[in-house]
Amino acid sequence: MAERVAVVGGGVIGCAVAERLARDGHQVTLFERDAVGAHASGAAAGLLGPHSESVDQGPDFADLGARSYRLFPELAARLERDTGIGIEYQEMDSVRLGFDAPAGAGWTAAAEVRRLEPALSDEFQSARIFKEAQLTPPRFVRALAAAAVRSGAEIREGELVTAVTGEGIRLGTGRFDADHVVLAAGPWSAALAAVDVEPRRGQLVALLPRSPVLTRIVTWDRYYLVPKPEGTVVIGSTEEQEAGFDARPTAAGISEVLQVALRTVPALAGASVQRVWAGIRPATPEGLPIVRRSESTPNLVLATGHHRNGILLAPITAEIVSSLI
Repeated sequence: MAERVAVVGGGVIGCAVAERLARDGHQVTLFERDAVGAHASGAAAGLLGPHSESVDQGPDFADLGARSYRLFPELAARLERDTGIGIEYQEMDSVRLGFDAPAGAGWTAAAEVRRLEPALSDEFQSARIFKEAQLTPPRFVRALAAAAVRSGAEIREGELVTAVTGEGIRLGTGRFDADHVVLAAGPWSAALAAVDVEPRRGQLVALLPRSPVLTRIVTWDRYYLVPKPEGTVVIGSTEEQEAGFDARPTAAGISEVLQVALRTVPALAGASVQRVWAGIRPATPEGLPIVRRSESTPNLVLATGHHRNGILLAPITAEIVSSLI
């Protein structure tokens, strides 16, 4: 049965949910306080790393990430076909560096990895190589939004949601009644529902080397280097709890990211700085997203807390929300 659904938040999660529910035949209206993709989703590097990310995050994340990753080939092809927006989805190897881990137990010796990526530092001892992928986040969000509209959804930008009620939502301009509300407002979700989500700032740098230095994604610890189709390498990211909702890049944060770049690929010392920026991500204590029905508000579905993996987890989140409505 078609339901009237209000989606709160126009990042990648909200847009993916709106697209999926509109395809299901529901009457969907998405509310975004600023512009679609204006915050963390537009600031992401676009790494789709279910394997490299799960090295530190454990089996629950690994299962969720792998399920979502498998949805991307069909989703990317469909979005490009239906909207004409290419999201620049590209499958490629990802190299997870071990600066202290010896070869063995799934780790490849450093010498062998350097034959594949000669620009890598001499510091690391071993690496793991995965089949992963990347895309361009702003294009991905725009394509999801366009596909949602094409399926009948309405997107209302510049609309601040002030409360979630049993009948729908309240806006600065009045109210909107809905059978269901999906809260996908990232780190702002905690202002609208009892959900344990807090902001974490991540700072990134895009460098343009004189000639290509990487053909694969490179990760270690929480950091990543993502070579982009136009020739830049996107490096990130800090994780700053104390920054709150301040999305400005700082000298200390960018310095940290540049040190990561040079420690990993010394040849980037001669690259030009193309861009520095930051995004505010929604983090949870467990490091896993919250995608479930609210315990206190029966018509509310929570879809938030994706931290640094909102791009990767958007498709599976949309599938889960669809099953809940």
